[in-house]
Amino acid sequence: MEDFNAATRKLLRSGNALVIEANVEANFSLFEHIVTDCIPEPQEGSPRGIVICSDDQTARSFSEFLEKPFKILDLTLDLIVEKGQRVRQRNDLFFGTELIVGTPKRICEMYFQNGFNIGELKLFMLLDLNTILKQGNKGFVNRLSESLPKCKKVVVETQEREKRVTEYIKSFMGGYKTIKEPKKLD
Repeated sequence: MEDFNAATRKLLRSGNALVIEANVEANFSLFEHIVTDCIPEPQEGSPRGIVICSDDQTARSFSEFLEKPFKILDLTLDLIVEKGQRVRQRNDLFFGTELIVGTPKRICEMYFQNGFNIGELKLFMLLDLNTILKQGNKGFVNRLSESLPKCKKVVVETQEREKRVTEYIKSFMGGYKTIKEPKKLD
């Protein structure tokens, strides 16, 4: 597993777009390292990373997973999910954060309502693209990605890729590299 993590991080450092074929929950530590590689220290103001999850539970789990390492690094994180306090989430974003973790619909709503600045963005990550697209969230992802500055784009896929997903990834990411999680031996 360490070899997969190291190879993935090395691939991302060498380029700006990466597709990872892997289980989401089993690789939270890899995703944590990807985030902290792109956002190594705190800065004032605009978010420098957005992680879009397929559902509220995944977003909450990943946010909780990042709590301890972010505290050590003095980084801030805002959780933006459907079942949450909208006014509180909006206020949290207003005061600035390093990383936004949430669902496509709510992050998109907050982006257009609050107009948080994504000009400083270093990382745009989609956890479980297959599910995000199956849930009908393609439009929300498109609206956010149209405004992106030049930044690292990471897509995590959990299933065998369908042709329409391949076309979408090409249009969204341009040239990209792919790495596949090795199968576990029983």
